[in-house]
Amino acid sequence: MTFGTRVSRGIPSMTSFPSKLLNVDMRKCLILLMFFAMAFFASAQDTIMLQSVEVKAVAIRSNELETTMGRRMDTSVINRLSSVPMSQLLIQHSPVFIKTYGPGGIATASFRGTTASHTLVLWNGFQLNAPSLGQVDFSTIPVFMTDQISLKWGAGTSVNSGGLGGVVSISNDEYFCKGLIVNLKQTYGSFNTLGSYATLGYSWANHLLRVKAYRASSDNDFTYNNIGVIPHQKMKQKNADYTDYGMMPEYQWRFGNSLITIVSWNQKSHRNCPQIMPNVGNDNTVEYTDNDFSRNYISFKNYWNTGKIEVKSSYFFENQHYVLNTFTDIGTPVTTTDSKNTANVFHQIADVEQNLFRSWKINAKIQWDHEQVKSNDYDGEKKRDVFSTYAALSGNVLKNIDLRVTLRNDIVDSKSAGFFPTATVSYSCAYLKGLKISAGYSHNYRNPSLNDLYWNPGGNPDLKPEDGKTVDGNLNFTRTFERLSVESQVGAYYSQVSDWIQWKPTSYRYWVPENVSTVTAYGAEIHLKLNYKLERWNFSVSGNYVYSHTTDENDKQLIYIPLHHANAFADVSWRGWSLSYTLEYTGERKTSMNDNEFYGFRLMPYALHHVSMGKHFWKLDIELKINNLTDKDYQAILWRAMPGRSYEVSLNFKL
Repeated sequence: MTFGTRVSRGIPSMTSFPSKLLNVDMRKCLILLMFFAMAFFASAQDTIMLQSVEVKAVAIRSNELETTMGRRMDTSVINRLSSVPMSQLLIQHSPVFIKTYGPGGIATASFRGTTASHTLVLWNGFQLNAPSLGQVDFSTIPVFMTDQISLKWGAGTSVNSGGLGGVVSISNDEYFCKGLIVNLKQTYGSFNTLGSYATLGYSWANHLLRVKAYRASSDNDFTYNNIGVIPHQKMKQKNADYTDYGMMPEYQWRFGNSLITIVSWNQKSHRNCPQIMPNVGNDNTVEYTDNDFSRNYISFKNYWNTGKIEVKSSYFFENQHYVLNTFTDIGTPVTTTDSKNTANVFHQIADVEQNLFRSWKINAKIQWDHEQVKSNDYDGEKKRDVFSTYAALSGNVLKNIDLRVTLRNDIVDSKSAGFFPTATVSYSCAYLKGLKISAGYSHNYRNPSLNDLYWNPGGNPDLKPEDGKTVDGNLNFTRTFERLSVESQVGAYYSQVSDWIQWKPTSYRYWVPENVSTVTAYGAEIHLKLNYKLERWNFSVSGNYVYSHTTDENDKQLIYIPLHHANAFADVSWRGWSLSYTLEYTGERKTSMNDNEFYGFRLMPYALHHVSMGKHFWKLDIELKINNLTDKDYQAILWRAMPGRSYEVSLNFKL
């Protein structure tokens, strides 16, 4: 007899939960049927011949189409880089381009040649993009605070508005039957960089209580070659220290066919801002940022044989404070900037999935977002309400062909933003196992940020939303042989964004955002991962290459978007020992839209090499890292110093 799923005690993992419940009921029916059949035939004959019986059930299918338009980050990479900010993980192991101001500085993400505002960031389905800026600083997201990280692009971004380039999704895992939870990690590195990380908790059969906490700090006073002064000279960076700390308590309770989750993510940071290279001689400047937030949510999930529903609610609070003061030698103020922003955001979401017939499934979601920002850079408090409806239908059109279509509508402050459809078709090759070919079309939009609309001076309340359309195609090949596993993906895309929002200078010495003409982006992405096991040896190689061509109406590549960027990672392990190598490559970037720009406004390409060696024994992991092995002198942002060779040692204890 063949059964659809194996049954375990307690509530199973939620992805397979409904199918398991269905199989339990079918098994009971089958046992009763066999009992009565045996009793009947036993009264008629001594020998009983039973025919084989096969029972099948249709489970709620994971969305295979979305995996062709995205990727989930390897949990081993997340665990290995748990003490770094999210920006560093994405730089080294994803196709996403990160624009970074260096350690302790702002780091923003760019998908497929778009800007930071076109990258949507979700935490357990809730949007993290600040309503004021419309973007996320990835240097403030410790990998340690996450369990799962996934990327989506093209039609995979249809569930939410705003992700014209792509979506970075982070989430907390369901975590039961694990017993005592202890995970302690301590790091120390160059420039007095110190990190302390702890996870403590207990996981019962139906309850989880877990607390994550961390503190990271650095003097960040590395020596660099200052090419912004004449003659060039070696200098030590000043006023660049930072301190971040945070805590995330979490509770999960499952009962019957339901699960309740409560999480609170709280962080504070203080970061001093160093001078740019040409201004290092000016010591009469005070510049820093303070940022703190509290992100809280509660969710309820209920499962039945062929579907599930999730209802969740969140409240996010964020406070941002930026100070820039300059003085003369005798202490007279020259420039004073004191910007304070307080945001209160509420999210309410109801999401339903239901199997229909055969392989077909429907998904429907409604969402209400309320944004409220108070800033001394606005003329009073500003608010925005967005009510969204979303529906998706997916299933097998033919044996090897899957189809997914979606439709989304948003109502922004009582005005409809329009309807935004997507469609994706995927073909699983019958002649080459593991090969999948997919193509998709997506239509999405992004509302202007509140800074775009209301900043004083310069805000433009007449801005229109950005409207983006994308077509893309992917070849995915995933195959596991006896000792070798292969994962590869080749994709190409073409997109147009009309009413692109761009800040431009005016004759009044301040900038104003405007809707410019259509911006066109096209490019290609290649991903490859190989893993080979031989007795106690394990070899792993992975890499990403991205070509991004993004131009405005004058056919000029947009600033700070490289045509080429890539990364590669290689690791070998044996009997607890490991040795790894990481490569980061960033191509040439423009920093000015001026036709007559001179050579100094172009950032030259650079490659960074990192190595690490580690040893695992008992419950301990110890690792030594060497970053920027060749001591490369480079700039990621014009006139911003970047560190040369540096070292870090880490000790991790985990039960």
